[in-house]
Amino acid sequence: MLEDVTIHVVLPVVIGFIIGIVEAYFVYEDENMTSGQQFIGDMWHGLLFSIFGVLVASNVPWLFSHGYLDFAQGLLMVDVNGNSLIVSIAISLFMMVKMVASHAVKGVSGAGFKEKWWHKLVIACAIGFAPYYMVLIYETGFLISLETMVPFLPF
Repeated sequence: MLEDVTIHVVLPVVIGFIIGIVEAYFVYEDENMTSGQQFIGDMWHGLLFSIFGVLVASNVPWLFSHGYLDFAQGLLMVDVNGNSLIVSIAISLFMMVKMVASHAVKGVSGAGFKEKWWHKLVIACAIGFAPYYMVLIYETGFLISLETMVPFLPF
């Protein structure tokens, strides 16, 4: 059981926002959008799911510290930081299915659609495995100085 684990909000939202912008660009490139209004309308879907996915993936240690996932701790392959490899893979697969399904619902999938598979793979892995590279951001010390300037935000 991890001690003194806090919930992370600010950094996951920022990283999710950046990933969402990259996803929106990939969708824009794949669908050959000509209208800025269409791009802005489609961008919100990717932004919200990216932010939510990174928030869930990065707060798995908090769930473990409060005992919500104790029943499955042996199955979830938890590392020393409290991150779960199985949860990261599940979130990545969910995001991959979400991207394929959203294109199918919009009617832009199929043989005539030039969707690049690696776009979906990069975005899904960036969202699901965010806790593993967020550890590097926390270790740089940049966020420590931000926490002293803005102590009321949960980084």
